[in-house]
Amino acid sequence: MILHVVTFRWKPGVGDADVAALCEDLERFRSKVGSLLDYRYGADLGLREGNGDFAVVALVASPEGLRDYLDHPAHLELLADRLGPMIETRLAVQIEVAERPGFAGGEPASR
Repeated sequence: MILHVVTFRWKPGVGDADVAALCEDLERFRSKVGSLLDYRYGADLGLREGNGDFAVVALVASPEGLRDYLDHPAHLELLADRLGPMIETRLAVQIEVAERPGFAGGEPASR
């Protein structure tokens, strides 16, 4: 399995309403991509200096599942219409995991 982790820093002027709208869009998006085994997102808690502003974590079964997720028309639309105007910087990594992490007792959670 592959865990895809992305962190963002927002452009100046991105506010709470923008982030709330993004979260609504992400919640709708998650049901459109069949290759997602788990999907989490949220704003940084501000517990450490220098962190990003927001993160998205997607769990998929394979490299093909990752491509399906990243190239999905709904993902590309979300990037162009919502995220693109908000992002100052983006960092992503993909790591291999041997089994599904037990984020919420094995059950997917919305956030």
